[in-house]
Amino acid sequence: MWESIENFGVIGWLLLFVILYFLARLFEQAWLFRRQSFYKEAIEWVVLEIKIPREVEKTPRSMEQFFMNLHGLMNAPNDFMEKYFDGEVTLWWSMEIASFGGEVHLYIRTPKKHKKVTEAALYAQYQSVEIYEVEDYMDSFPRETREVYKKGYNIFGSEIILRKDDFYPIMSYENFELDKNEMALDPISALIEVLANIHKEEIVFLQFLIRPTGTEWQEAGKKIVEELTLKKKEKNKKSGFGGGFHEWFKNFFWAPIEHPSWLGEKEIKEEKFEFGMFKLTPGETDTIKAIEKSLSKQGFDSLIRYLYYSPNSIFSTNFARRGLLGALNQYASQNLNSFRSNYSVETRTKWIYYPYVFVKQRVEAKKQRVLYNYQNRKFPEKLAFGKFFTSHIFNFNNKSKNFILNTAEIATLFHIPAETVLTAPHIKRAESKKMGPPAGLPIFKE
Repeated sequence: MWESIENFGVIGWLLLFVILYFLARLFEQAWLFRRQSFYKEAIEWVVLEIKIPREVEKTPRSMEQFFMNLHGLMNAPNDFMEKYFDGEVTLWWSMEIASFGGEVHLYIRTPKKHKKVTEAALYAQYQSVEIYEVEDYMDSFPRETREVYKKGYNIFGSEIILRKDDFYPIMSYENFELDKNEMALDPISALIEVLANIHKEEIVFLQFLIRPTGTEWQEAGKKIVEELTLKKKEKNKKSGFGGGFHEWFKNFFWAPIEHPSWLGEKEIKEEKFEFGMFKLTPGETDTIKAIEKSLSKQGFDSLIRYLYYSPNSIFSTNFARRGLLGALNQYASQNLNSFRSNYSVETRTKWIYYPYVFVKQRVEAKKQRVLYNYQNRKFPEKLAFGKFFTSHIFNFNNKSKNFILNTAEIATLFHIPAETVLTAPHIKRAESKKMGPPAGLPIFKE
């Protein structure tokens, strides 16, 4: 027996160690996925509809404060038991805009235990709004694509992602310089207009999933700022004896007359004053300032998803693909960031795209995936085991991409429209003005 163990060899033991390590990691992933699934299934949700009064004199800055309050509710597993036995995950919210034949509604889906806090935070900023708990409108929507087809309808859906890394911000309401006298510039007006101009038989759903995140993304962004700041300095550096052969040759002959001066010494002396900024172009300087301003705000792990539902007779993917994306890209900036469709999730494909075969089956699997994810307000699975376990033979569950948006960016995308946006009958609104909430509104309960 001992002889056989000795003959096993170093390579054999190494291979055995690798296999055991792989199995241990696989078990950990499977266990975590199971415990987190139980935790998510136990979450109780409520849907709140926001009824907007005739007069709204607040700018999106008020909505940003609302999102700051939500960020303060961030939870995360703090110890071994909470992570591996309770399966605790960070809770999230869904900000939704739904257009039923051109009539636009605003919804917030929140964990039930945060309902009172969510209402109080919104009332604190918009005293005249009315908030009602309603049935989830998706409960009356078909659960499977075959049910959609039986009614003579079709669906199209996708997710919207950022073109660049998420530390590059989009233009926010702050760039529009909104104040009470400039409400006509409310950036959400273009989106409301697009959603309102659909046929009576069409339905469009748009959701912004947000989940509070820590400071990791800010630390990563600061490193990028440092790289961008020193970019020109690195370009101007020369190789050789302290600053290139030419500089060394010049100093060698002029040394008897004047003290040699090397490029490295100059940079060290001037670095305290320049910080590399004077070597950047005006556009690069503005980009760095915008990134630094974005990193100074709280961030949310975010995902944007939409679903288009229409009778076959008037079904058109152009509206969803171009109309919604065009409305969102009013916040685009050439030097910063913009939105684009996540083509891997989009419910269409062609035979020229990998893997080239089973085109109809892949499109059908995509449709069912988008429909299921929208109905359940799903974030992408973090665990590799979870992605594999929830995959389909024609649709692997690794295409969704979430990204970081700060509070100002989310408030720009989703906020209560100003009164000038409400002049047309696009949004169902409260006819009477409501007084502010009573003092001592209960927030916490057992």
